[in-house]
Amino acid sequence: MKKLLTLSAAAIACAAVFGIATPAAAKDYEYCRRDVISYMLSCGFDTLAQCQDMSSGRGGDCVRNPSLGGAANAYAYAPIARKHRQK
Repeated sequence: MKKLLTLSAAAIACAAVFGIATPAAAKDYEYCRRDVISYMLSCGFDTLAQCQDMSSGRGGDCVRNPSLGGAANAYAYAPIARKHRQK
């Protein structure tokens, strides 16, 4: 009986600890580095200088994080190409 009481108390304490614990919030970083060979995008830089320092000697491009959207999107607007009418 005492063993059952101890196990139930441990289970309640465990549930309380894991119920309070929350995962760390993911941060959307401002800049990303695109690898030259694999074109893999790794976004983990707060500033352009940090990204450029990481790319120094390795190659690669530093771009704004495309997943931020809105004004932070670094991709330029490309209008749809229209075919010329034949006369």
